[in-house]
Amino acid sequence: MTDAVVHLPVKLELMSRFHNRNFELLEPYDAKVSRTVLRGEGSSNAPDLLDIFLDNPAETFQQFEKRTRNLQSLSRYSRANQINKEWLDQFLNEGHSRGLTPVRCHCNVLAWSDDAEQLKRIKADVGSQLATMECKPRHNTVDVPALFWAGIPGNESDFPAEESFYTYLEQALCFFVEETNYRDSPSPFGIKMVDRITGKPLHLDISDEPMKRGVICNRNRIVISGSGGGKSFFVNHLVRQYYEQGTHVVLVDVGNSYKGLCALINHRTGGQDGIYFTYTEDNPISFNPFFSDDNIYDVEKRESIKTLILTLWKRDNEPPRRSEEVALSNAVSLYIQQIQNRDDLRPSFDTFYEFIDKEYRGLLERKRVREKDFDIENFLNVLEPYYKGGEYDYLLNSEQNIDLLNKRFIVFELDNIKDHPILLPVTTLIIMECFISKMRRLQGVRKLIVIEECWKALTSASMSQYIKYLCAPVQAA
Repeated sequence: MTDAVVHLPVKLELMSRFHNRNFELLEPYDAKVSRTVLRGEGSSNAPDLLDIFLDNPAETFQQFEKRTRNLQSLSRYSRANQINKEWLDQFLNEGHSRGLTPVRCHCNVLAWSDDAEQLKRIKADVGSQLATMECKPRHNTVDVPALFWAGIPGNESDFPAEESFYTYLEQALCFFVEETNYRDSPSPFGIKMVDRITGKPLHLDISDEPMKRGVICNRNRIVISGSGGGKSFFVNHLVRQYYEQGTHVVLVDVGNSYKGLCALINHRTGGQDGIYFTYTEDNPISFNPFFSDDNIYDVEKRESIKTLILTLWKRDNEPPRRSEEVALSNAVSLYIQQIQNRDDLRPSFDTFYEFIDKEYRGLLERKRVREKDFDIENFLNVLEPYYKGGEYDYLLNSEQNIDLLNKRFIVFELDNIKDHPILLPVTTLIIMECFISKMRRLQGVRKLIVIEECWKALTSASMSQYIKYLCAPVQAA
């Protein structure tokens, strides 16, 4: 995998003269600070790896004092010993006079490519750039795997001690690079960002290009920061640009973070897009799961309607019997047939309830379905609060016939209903049906679901199961 490592002994002030290849193996170190900064585009990559080993400073100075005395006694036998002794004196004098912390440091640049000729060019380019920094590069070969492995955080105990050199903490941190030069992505899809140092506009693709390069294996991502860190600000920026490039966006919001963006899209599209679902006393949340723009009710649409009704009918700890599931499936299928065959029938929960009470009741009587197999009176009684005149008659009888399949920007604001025993499960099922139908039916179209304050959603049993279920199909879509 990794074809070459350029090992970089640092040459800063007087510290360049101390590379521990001239010394015995070092004792185990007390601590290690590691930093990896990714660089490079295209088929080559060059991460800079910096390892700083924090030994006991007093013991390090004692070690060098002892070596100075040894070199002093041997200086008359070799001019090299005399020169090394002078270097050590300068190193110790600077450390003691300025109160510096001695450390051991290792710096390298890992470069790789599938093309042998390109790898040679990379090695030459990296070496020439290091030379301009007054650093003398050394190309490692057989010990590349060991350096790569030991550079991974957590593997510092396996780091080869002979590959480090002594310097002071200030000089070692010169290579502790925090930023790098950014490049525009060649991908046609992406988001517009900006270089924080230069202010240069950048085109960045965090979805397609990393997949093609094998950097990631799926497009799922998580945004984490402290309160006020800019999570919602960034996601607003991201979803707007995804939407403007044709993506279908479904947002599960807590805290009205996307109300402004949704209103902007709704205004720009003349009310055709930018659908915002929220609950207030004056304008309670409402849906119409029975409506379809194209009059197509596939298997998943039928199953979502059946699941929704079962959720309203049965408690969580009251599983339906097989005979009840069959009877309800037949009722949903027959009602959908009436929707497709009758132009005067308005799809809604009210008309479904009336269909059950009249036509389907007669069918059950003709088929001699027993009450213990499907108790229609119990069914109608439990669902009566959702029928006109009931406590929740608004919930499944929205006057706005909106087919969410073809709406590209939808926000579900759950803050006011997150603890509601009726509204939250229903809204969760609507979200499930909405996004799954987009995945299954909108082939070749990019889909994005964003769950704001995801930890709150995970506390809901139904929503957490849905998120777990989504991982595989979203990854494959």
